[in-house]
Parts: sequence; C-alpha cells; structure tokens
Amino acid sequence: MSFNHSCPAENKDETDPTQFWDDGLHWDAHRIGWTISGVFALVATLVSFYLIFRHLQHYNKPNHQRYIIRIIFMVPIYAIVSWLSYRYFRYSTYYETIRDCYEAFAIAAFFALLTQFVGESHEDQKKMLRTREKQKLPFPCCCFRYNPAKHSFLILVKWGILQYVIMKPIITFISLITEALGVYCAESMSFAFARVYMKILTFICVTVAMYALVVFYLTIHEEIASERPFLKFLCIKLVIFFAFWQSIVLAIVADLGIIKETQYWTSANVSRGLAAMLVCIEMAVFSFIHILAFPYKQYIKETKVPITRGLVDAFNPIDIWREFVYIGKYLRDKITGKQTPRAKTFMDIESAIKGDSTNGKQPSKANSDIESANIKDDKDKTSEKVEK
Repeated sequence: MSFNHSCPAENKDETDPTQFWDDGLHWDAHRIGWTISGVFALVATLVSFYLIFRHLQHYNKPNHQRYIIRIIFMVPIYAIVSWLSYRYFRYSTYYETIRDCYEAFAIAAFFALLTQFVGESHEDQKKMLRTREKQKLPFPCCCFRYNPAKHSFLILVKWGILQYVIMKPIITFISLITEALGVYCAESMSFAFARVYMKILTFICVTVAMYALVVFYLTIHEEIASERPFLKFLCIKLVIFFAFWQSIVLAIVADLGIIKETQYWTSANVSRGLAAMLVCIEMAVFSFIHILAFPYKQYIKETKVPITRGLVDAFNPIDIWREFVYIGKYLRDKITGKQTPRAKTFMDIESAIKGDSTNGKQPSKANSDIESANIKDDKDKTSEKVEK
C-alpha cells in the first residue's frame, strides 16, 4: 500500500478525443462499462419504482409500508448515483459520499419496521418480551449474555442504531470539505490523507449499528417468522456489505499497482469505475429480490388509495426530525441531570413495542388514564413479589 504524501493525479492530462457516438460507436472498455452500468441501473430503477408504485396504490398499512418504501428506495438511489459516478467520474467522490448517507436512513427504517412486526396488540408485544430468556450475544461478544426483557437492552439497541444516523451525515460533511480542500484523495488509501480515516470511522459506526440490528433481529425473529425477516435483513446487510467492501478492496488493489492505467484513465479511475459498475449490477439483482422480500399483495384491499397520500407520508421527514430533536433533548437532560419527558417518535422503542393504535395521533385522555392504571398495577404486582 502506498504511503506517499502527495495525492496521485485523479485524471490524466489527456482528454479522450472521441465522443460516444463520434464517427460511429467506439466499443472500448470504458464505453462497454458505461453501457453495462446504464442498462443495469435502468433495470434496477424501473423494477424498484414499480414495486414502490404498487405499495403506494395499496397503502393500507402505513406503519409497515412507510418503512418498506424507504428501504426499497435505497436500490434506485444506489443504482442511479453509481451510474453517475461512472459517467461523470471527476465528481464521483461527491456522488458516492452523498449516496452512502442513505444507508443510515435505510438501516433506521428497517429497525422501525421490525418493531412494527413484533405485534399488533399491546398485550401480545408485552407477552413476547417478558417471556424472552437471557441469551448470548452473537459473535464476537458471545461470552456475554443479555436480557431482552430489560429496558436497558432496548435503549442500547436503539442508540446503537441511531448513532449511525447521526454520524454518517457528519462523516459525509467532513469528506466533502476535505475533498474540496484537496486533502481527501479518493485515489489513495494512504494514511497521509483523510479518506482512510473516514473509511475507518464509517466502518466502526456501521458495524455498531449492524451489530445492534442483528441482536434485535435474533431476539424477535422467531416471533415474526411469518414476515420472512431473514430475507429482508439479508437485503439490507448485503447491499451495505458489497457497496462498502468492494470499493475498499478495489482501491487497495489499485494502490498496489495491480490495476493498470490506460491511455486516458488512471488506475484510480479504473478501480472506481469497476466499483460503480458492480454496484449497478448488484442493485438490479436486489431490485428483484425486493419483490420477494417486500411484497405488496398482502396489503391489497378492495379500494385503492390515492398515490399522493402514501407518497407524502413515506417521504415526509418529520419523524426523523422529531427523533433528532428528542435525541438532543435527551443528551441535554442527561448532562444537566433533568428527567427527559417521554416522547412518541417513530423509533421510540417503547411505543413501537407496545404498538401504536392511534397511528401517530395523540392518545385520548381515557386511553392515557387506562395506560397509567395498567402501569400502576404492574408496579404494585412487582412490589408484592419483592415483599414476598
């Protein structure tokens, strides 16, 4: 691996003198890759938009389909941006950095979807959590055990996922600034430049988020087996895995000189073009897998729903904004020692686990009184057990 303190040239001084259709079609390696990337990106986009459209037509269960649409939308974003990175390679760093921001949003959406799969009724969800026994953490922390029934477990899972939603935009912002200042150097994995540090930080954050997601999935996967959670989980995990690691591997291979430069393209151009093309191909595959993982037929009813209703709800970022506001208040109150008021946010695990029959509306006073009475009864029963 190179440790030079000067960033290698991203592009050669020579400009390819031919256009794609200049004096006939020129089928060199670059144009072949350009065409392949475009075809697969188009397939991925059309298939994903079809599936999203069908969910919007039958948007009868917003608490599920809101997050399903957000997850599906990950495929066209990755496909289109990867093709743009291949086509306009001089700006690929900006495209890919912004693209990767969406994966944090998709992970959060998948976690929220899992909480909705836990159960439809308050009692069923409480029963599931309270009957769960202590379990071993998955590798590499298999020496430790956790208790799913404890409130601390849910809090740790939640913040393990949310930290990536917070950190990824920060990493993206730093990457864009360092690229503009000329110290990011997307062409090198040298520790003399910012790219390798941003990749390491991203790896740590995404690993923590995915580990928290795995733990939560393993805790509830038996109870939600009818929803085929493994296939859904595999879609999220593999998209992130391939997009992250293949770019790293190809960058290292180019840095070692295994990938050779051509007349008009540097080895960095070639490696990043290959990574973008692979993402386009993979997204086309995942677009078809999503049809199996996130079917729309189970949500079909006799009457169709206006498309705009589901579209506005699915892409309305107000739930994300509320969550960030709650995070800020929570951290502030932790520092000052104040009690953070309970808030109903889309990733408030207690609300998700208990179910939200109000569909995001404020509960009535009668319902609140009943809930308070239930909580008081639970506390009284616990006190009696302790005394005995």
